[in-house]
Amino acid sequence: MTEPTLILRGVTKRFPDPTSRQGISSALKDLCRAVGLSSSETLPTTGRSVIRGVDLTLSPGEIAILLGAPGCGKTSLLKIAAGLMRPSEGFVYVRGATASLIDPRCGLQTTLSGRANIILRGLMDGLPLSEARARCKRIALFTELDTLFDRPVSEYSEGLLARLAFGGMAFLNARVLIWDDVLERCDSTFRQKCLALVPTLLHEGRTILMATDDVGKMEEISPRAIWLEEGRVRMDGASRAVLDRYLEARVEPAPIDPPGVFNGDSRLAGVELLDEHGTPATCYFPGDPITVSVELELKRRVELPYFLISIAGTFGPIAAASMFHDGCRPASIEGLYRIECTFERLFLAPRQSFTVRFALYAADGTTILHPKRVVARFVTGGSAAACGFFHERAEGRLLGGPPVLANYRWRMPGGIDTAWTTAAMAFSSSGANARDLRSPLGLSGTH
Repeated sequence: MTEPTLILRGVTKRFPDPTSRQGISSALKDLCRAVGLSSSETLPTTGRSVIRGVDLTLSPGEIAILLGAPGCGKTSLLKIAAGLMRPSEGFVYVRGATASLIDPRCGLQTTLSGRANIILRGLMDGLPLSEARARCKRIALFTELDTLFDRPVSEYSEGLLARLAFGGMAFLNARVLIWDDVLERCDSTFRQKCLALVPTLLHEGRTILMATDDVGKMEEISPRAIWLEEGRVRMDGASRAVLDRYLEARVEPAPIDPPGVFNGDSRLAGVELLDEHGTPATCYFPGDPITVSVELELKRRVELPYFLISIAGTFGPIAAASMFHDGCRPASIEGLYRIECTFERLFLAPRQSFTVRFALYAADGTTILHPKRVVARFVTGGSAAACGFFHERAEGRLLGGPPVLANYRWRMPGGIDTAWTTAAMAFSSSGANARDLRSPLGLSGTH
């Protein structure tokens, strides 16, 4: 049996309460540990837990992908696995060298060139100088840095730093690769090239632990997925099974503020997401109206405030109702105040995660009465077929694509004229077929 290369057992990470880390003595202890003058570290036994009792085992040639909502602990777990953060409880075992892509700047000497950084890292990994230089040629070719490879790293953009960091991780001597998918936001073209390299790395016997928000390509990349929720493993298994559970249609209002606990001048006293009948929603499908209801408790009377409510997908906002735009403001608000906003017939792609954010500003437009925060989350129901998309890869590509569905048309030589419109989706004005996702209409046009 192949010996595992990465083992995490009972890993828990707690951060101390802010009050326990105040003062000069705490700062001096942190500085001494950072420069190696003190090896002792008092790990907190109380405080906020970001990782809770995680077990994980990976062998050579295996890959696992972490998924979960922002703040679930993915990055913290990667840092612990990479040795960049100590667990409060449990242990981590790694057989062989590790390399990580979590913060592209980590481990780079900014005054040195990209080439010099790679050679230095190769020597630290035990490579002979000649071999480190040979690896540089492969990395320069793969990353397409060209003449920038000999420029100081301090001149690199975020995207170029990520390219260099990935090249060092993938082409040097490390057997365990810890990868937070920072490339998905800074360099999408290069990211596709990196994902295409994954099978080769696994064939070489590398072990990969990766986190990503791009669930659309997860099944193509990895047969195994691990769903983290509030620092715990909610599910660990085959990617398709985990995705099906993770993307189950649901609506989840965020917790309200406790009575008497105000965030500035206001307290979130209630939040609901409502359906077209004004009752609490349990699921939204493409084309459904979405009503957000927020109840605030205010400390004082506020004249002419500005409300803002927005809906965001995995990679950013997609729809917003802002009184800064429309100028429709209440004359005043005070005490318990309830406001509703309805987004009419948003054609949100199925099986995607969305967040609802809320903020409140004073009449001057700059004073924050309630800071922008997530007040609800939901996952849309439906399927690619219910939207009139029938290609075998449609489901995964929809998951990784834009979250809003828009009409479009293809025109090609030979008189081919094919359009997709929202009319191809399985719904009707009465709503009778909106939940019947087994009878989609086809594409329109001449084929």
